[in-house]
Amino acid sequence: MELYTGVIHPLVLVVSALLALTGLITLAWAPAHRALRLLVPVTYAAVAVHTVAVVVLLLTGADADVILTLGYTVASVALLALLGIGRLGTPEAASADPDPHRPVLTQSQITRVDAASAVIVAVALAVVAWRVLVILEAAA
Repeated sequence: MELYTGVIHPLVLVVSALLALTGLITLAWAPAHRALRLLVPVTYAAVAVHTVAVVVLLLTGADADVILTLGYTVASVALLALLGIGRLGTPEAASADPDPHRPVLTQSQITRVDAASAVIVAVALAVVAWRVLVILEAAA
């Protein structure tokens, strides 16, 4: 539990803060989109480490509510699908869809969508990580 509270939980919070900050910067300055795209795999890795740590804690005898803890953990993984969602508005994605009314976004619109979704995901990841921490600490 000390590894989780001392390293893994702060790691998720730092990555969430960096993701939110980079998303806000990208909203204000579009060329920062490249940095935001580099931060997405880092976020995936942090969430993966968090997920593995929570599962290990639950399997090694943490007396926490398994359903609630796993629900929050699955939610953190599900949030990752929103990162980079702007790619669905690219001309290539639109041409692959037979719907003639599918919108095609400009590059600046894609950048804004990615930036806004990064901020939303960052806040949600931080909240979910906090809830998991509260549940695990209450069980300790």
